[in-house]
Amino acid sequence: MRRFFIEGSCQVGDQLTLKETDSKHFAHVLRGRVGDELEIVCDGRVFVALVIEVQRTVTVRLLRQVEEYSEAPLELYLLQGIAKGERMDLVIQKAVELGVKAIIPVMFSRCVVRLTGEKALEKQKRWQKIAESAAKQCGRQQVPEILPVAAPAEALDCLPPGASLILPWEEAEEKTLGSVLSAEAPAVAAVMIGPEGGLTREEVARARARGAQVVTLGRRILRTETAAISVVAIVMHRWGDLG
Repeated sequence: MRRFFIEGSCQVGDQLTLKETDSKHFAHVLRGRVGDELEIVCDGRVFVALVIEVQRTVTVRLLRQVEEYSEAPLELYLLQGIAKGERMDLVIQKAVELGVKAIIPVMFSRCVVRLTGEKALEKQKRWQKIAESAAKQCGRQQVPEILPVAAPAEALDCLPPGASLILPWEEAEEKTLGSVLSAEAPAVAAVMIGPEGGLTREEVARARARGAQVVTLGRRILRTETAAISVVAIVMHRWGDLG
């Protein structure tokens, strides 16, 4: 059953209208019709809805609430160094599927792609659409927020107080990811991943001063998208709901 997100609060019996982009997708891509049933996520709750009108927009009536909860017990934030083109798109899509709460695109000094002003805003909107599409596909009850592009210090300021921050770095030698994850699971955690060009020693030192646990991922150097997806999956396995 296809899933769509609607903002605001709602209850069984309400008539709601899908967003124009969702309405076009339902009518022209899915070839949906009056009488079809959909899943509607509203205020974090899942409803089965009946399509009662298909015009420029699609109108549905909420039939019943589904007792379902697909969000992870761990609130995991991904601070992702901005990567080129499809690599960034892939990270956002897979991180959403794995259960992150939010993604912060970070402009590290060695980022190949430089985003500022209107260009950064356009990218943020594009990435938010990718996150929503991924959330629909994998059955999430929340669409993770893609925060504005930020400098490293600004990104760290976005984290909730007490978040356990993990920073993989190819030059780290002692502490492993496994040793960090052997601790009791926190309520909130974050993973910071560098860009294609890697992190500078100064950026690592500043993150460590803010409480980051700098870890090694082994002898092989991973691409930024590989590191992001792998570490998020491992953290969600040990501290979240993938285990």
